[in-house]
Amino acid sequence: MRRIALVGNPNCGKTTLFNRLTGLQQHTSNLPGTTVEAHHGKFKLPNETIELIDLPGIYSLFAESDDEKLVVQHLLGEGVEKPDAILLVLDSSNLRRNLLLQQQLQDLGYPTAAVLTMQDSAKRRGLAQDISHLEKQLGLQILGINPRKDRQLAAPISLFLEKLLNAAAPELPPNDTENKLQRFHSGEKIKGLSLETLLRYNRIESILSACQTQEYFGWKSFTLKLDRWFVHPVVGFLAFFAVMMIIFQGVFTLAEGPMTWVEDAFAWASVGVESFLPQHTASGLITDGLLPGLAGVVVFVPQIFILFFLIGLLEDSGYMVRASFITDRLMRKIGLNGRSVIPLVGGFACAIPAMMATRSIRNRSERLATMIVVPLMSCSARLPVYVLLISLAIPAQQFIGPVPAQTLVMTSAYFAGIIVALLIAALFKRFHPSQERSEFILELPAYQRPRLQTVAQQAWMKCKSFLQEAGSVILIISVALWALSTWGPGDSMNQAKIKAEQAAKELECPEDLEPREFQSQLESTFKLEASYAGHIGHAIEPAIEPLGYDWKTGIALISSFAAREVFVGTMSTLFQSSDGNVSGIRARMQKEIDPHTGEPKYGIAYALSLIIFYAFALQCISTMAVMKKETGSWTWPISLFLLYGALAYLGAFIVYRWSIGFLI
Repeated sequence: MRRIALVGNPNCGKTTLFNRLTGLQQHTSNLPGTTVEAHHGKFKLPNETIELIDLPGIYSLFAESDDEKLVVQHLLGEGVEKPDAILLVLDSSNLRRNLLLQQQLQDLGYPTAAVLTMQDSAKRRGLAQDISHLEKQLGLQILGINPRKDRQLAAPISLFLEKLLNAAAPELPPNDTENKLQRFHSGEKIKGLSLETLLRYNRIESILSACQTQEYFGWKSFTLKLDRWFVHPVVGFLAFFAVMMIIFQGVFTLAEGPMTWVEDAFAWASVGVESFLPQHTASGLITDGLLPGLAGVVVFVPQIFILFFLIGLLEDSGYMVRASFITDRLMRKIGLNGRSVIPLVGGFACAIPAMMATRSIRNRSERLATMIVVPLMSCSARLPVYVLLISLAIPAQQFIGPVPAQTLVMTSAYFAGIIVALLIAALFKRFHPSQERSEFILELPAYQRPRLQTVAQQAWMKCKSFLQEAGSVILIISVALWALSTWGPGDSMNQAKIKAEQAAKELECPEDLEPREFQSQLESTFKLEASYAGHIGHAIEPAIEPLGYDWKTGIALISSFAAREVFVGTMSTLFQSSDGNVSGIRARMQKEIDPHTGEPKYGIAYALSLIIFYAFALQCISTMAVMKKETGSWTWPISLFLLYGALAYLGAFIVYRWSIGFLI
């Protein structure tokens, strides 16, 4: 199968064209040691099917960023097969910038043709090109298209590409292409490069003067009118805050229904398996291990899709580069840059897609700094934990001044993570300075209407990447946690069943439970305590006791490593709440009395301590798995797990001791 590489500047319409031609026949790839992706898809010509390769948008072949290196590696054939030809995508509204890359590509000797996009944007700017004259000047076949609007695009493109593949490559000395690419691949600012670029631009100016005309309008364009507000140093920040709040709320609101459907579907599947298979270890593995593990992976997909879809709309419209522009100065002071803003905001919904969103940050040090502080943004998985603990210990009627106490505690939990994240980013900058120059060069493209199909396809590709790469790790660890809670040492599980039967006879059955259901819950509780997970809980109890936690909380801490919200479900099992809702668990926990003090065992000191612990601790397998994938190593996930664990422990200890002293 012959291959054509799509090459062009960022925001030139390249990916839109790729998606229109390949539809859903796509897959992604990234070279070893990188997270920058190339997209591959199939397209049918009249006489054959070819592979299209959508390479990252770049401005130059002098490889300094990961994007540029990946393009050059594809052209060199390092780890991949070389393309047979190049299709260059040119933005007619900014040919001056685009033609620098065209001049460099033309030196390589690949059969090359070009498509001219964004002609409607060029028209709005008063620009017009003579395509036939431009073809003669560049020595390329050029086709004018509009991939966003043209309905009959496949036919002219297929004939154009077939002609390209049948064209003979320019005559070059042997290995000349490789030699030129190894100059680009070095990424060094060699002597004469500035002169070479200057000569190229002189050539470009002569081409444009012969092929392009411009009519200057007396009124400002729509883009300039909007940018009076969106890049304003004050109003721009307010507008950005409003837009991010809309996205933030949208991820919560829009994902709620689909996530519930996913959970219900897996619950239905679990019931179906239980009714179909006999009670056996194999059925337990499926219903209590594999299905919950899969659910823990798939349940994140709605959030990932919605977040990337909404951000994709902003990117495709041209707004997102404005947001990065106005926040760059503030972010740079703490070792980040303007592109860090979107991942950090996305972290309030879920750290997983937020970490994936750091791929847009070119500077490795700043990208890593952003990635390591994203988990400190209080994600939606923490909300069930916060709600349970706040409602457990703080009365709804209590106020601190004019502010409800519950609202103040919830807000403080969020700001605690933000403040610590900023401090860690600043420390990271101090002790891990960047070895490369931090550049933040942005072109502010014209505003345009987003193409929903393209944005949806890109969001779905992100979801597929998450399911394929992070899902396997999550599934393995989830099954391991199931095994730890299913078996116990020696005869402990049988003894737990006997204890449950005796306890059911001695204890009064709650009014809201049937006797059989009550005994089943008792058996689950005793078996959990007798399991390896229970033994681990008792083993770590001395270590967590200074924080105000008991062995039951220890088990919940361990189980919530799969996902933070699992804490509520575990406490539901431990405290025999049949419906698993907050009010049922809270009522049972409030009845627990500390035998040493005679006071409520789970009071305000306990709740505040645990809130701080969950605000800082990296209690999420999914986040660690994605971080491993993004960094290419387990070093950072494990290091941050230990660092944030120690920070969470210290913070929880201080808050618990302070709360006890304050209350006394």
